[in-house]
Amino acid sequence: MIGCKPDTSAEKCVVVINSCDAYADVWPLFFAAFKDHWSGCPFPIVVNTESLDFSVSGLDVSAHVSAADQQSSYWGERLLATLKDQSSEYVLMLFDDFVLERDVDEDAINQCIGWMDANPAISVFYFSHIPGASRPGGDYIGFEEVPRLTSYRLNSAPAIWRRKHLIELTRKSDSPWVWELFGTSRTFFHHGRYFCSQPGRETIYPYNYTKGGAIYRGRWVEEVAGPLMRRYDLDIDLHERGVNGEQGSPRTLFEKLCILAHGFRASGFWAPVIVFLLFLDKLRLRTGSA
Repeated sequence: MIGCKPDTSAEKCVVVINSCDAYADVWPLFFAAFKDHWSGCPFPIVVNTESLDFSVSGLDVSAHVSAADQQSSYWGERLLATLKDQSSEYVLMLFDDFVLERDVDEDAINQCIGWMDANPAISVFYFSHIPGASRPGGDYIGFEEVPRLTSYRLNSAPAIWRRKHLIELTRKSDSPWVWELFGTSRTFFHHGRYFCSQPGRETIYPYNYTKGGAIYRGRWVEEVAGPLMRRYDLDIDLHERGVNGEQGSPRTLFEKLCILAHGFRASGFWAPVIVFLLFLDKLRLRTGSA
């Protein structure tokens, strides 16, 4: 386990776990693994949810209740409320199904914070690679700069964000999918710089990113969640939420049309550009090009 960090780190950063009341059954697994692999986390941890309180023995965890009387509130509205109620310069942004499988590289996180302190133009360091990122990161060892016209330039991967920039890129009506898929267009004219891990160096926050985490489209990914539940001796019935062992099953036409409609509301005339960039990404994957 990485050693302790300076006390000033706790004042600089807060960990925000994006969740909702309906995912409370995921929290025991998330925090069992978190406590196992980052028990000395120096940052306060905030669970972004609607109404449920939550705490973890041995960790500085609290719930940010954003909509106790508004169960149907938008995810973006809750995220903005959570971010605006923090005082730290930076946010370590996570989702509740990013279940750790190895120790967090706390030294690398503090290095990213140091780089951001030195360069106020940096918006984010993503801890996963974004396909299409190829510009060398310069002095930022292990990272590449994400070009402006890149799909998923705004995305939900574990990352250190400059809090005020994350606020600038989020809208009240966003869902997580609209935020990263079509909200990416907001980064095209944003003043910040975006960096992601180089391929093969995605070791700062180690979770099963190849499967997208422990949940896929609302259901457990059994090959990810099952072994971890057994490891931590958690009495969670996978079948209550349901199991989805396959990633990439096609969406229905209705789902696609709904996403597109949300996309036009989120990004206006940039929506077709986003769709075109996604098409290029799929084409690169099929042809095997970088």
